[in-house]
Amino acid sequence: MVALAIFTGAFVSENSAILQDKFINIALGMLSGILVEMGTFVFNDYFNIEEDRINAPHRPLVTGEIGLGEAFYFGSFTLFIGVLLNIFINFFVFALIAFTAFIGMLYNVYFKKSGILGNFLVAYSTALPFIYGALILDPHPYVPMSVILFSAIAFFAALGREIVKGIVDIKGDRKAGVRTLAIIFGLSKAALMTAVLFFIAVLLSFLLLFLVRNLWLFTAFIVPTDLIFLYSAYSIVKKPSIENAESVRRKTLVGMSLGIIGFLLGFL
Repeated sequence: MVALAIFTGAFVSENSAILQDKFINIALGMLSGILVEMGTFVFNDYFNIEEDRINAPHRPLVTGEIGLGEAFYFGSFTLFIGVLLNIFINFFVFALIAFTAFIGMLYNVYFKKSGILGNFLVAYSTALPFIYGALILDPHPYVPMSVILFSAIAFFAALGREIVKGIVDIKGDRKAGVRTLAIIFGLSKAALMTAVLFFIAVLLSFLLLFLVRNLWLFTAFIVPTDLIFLYSAYSIVKKPSIENAESVRRKTLVGMSLGIIGFLLGFL
């Protein structure tokens, strides 16, 4: 999904002729995003192994299918190459991705157990690819309002999904000392916070109606996206259980995918 988000940010920011001229930048940017995300996810599993023994005992590091040493070297390699590729784009995005990779490692090592701060960092990492996609086209920092707005939508949606994840993982997180909102305030209040964030994301999506070029294509995708998030908000408040939270996570992932496609098609 990160590659699609980066391409979408680039596509929305420029016309097709400029995109053709910047094909190498876009390809390098998409590859960089994939590699950095892979490395960050590997290290998330690496440092999260004790929680995963309870929450996700099927994962390769927990089962021993992949060794910790192998994971460490693979994660280091993908992060290093992913950041390094940006030298061939421009210095600004190189610094931005280096900072983001650093933030990702801080999250994995320190901030994951902090709860809400860790949630904010994950939401930042989810919203950034759209802005990054716009920046890889030009060494001078410029991001269109439409990209900024969609990044904000992605941020609030991802923040809500992270709080839901805290509900899903509450058993393992409690034993590991992770201070999620679900643990601090309880499942019902965490669910209510999630619903508020989903509502904000939906409300912001209406503003894009004034910015897109192809209103019909955008509407065809954003309406089901908004309905998924509105229903998920209602569902998690009504039943803030671990099982339902997992269902909400799956549904909203589909919703986010539809939203990205709709945003892209809205600028055809």
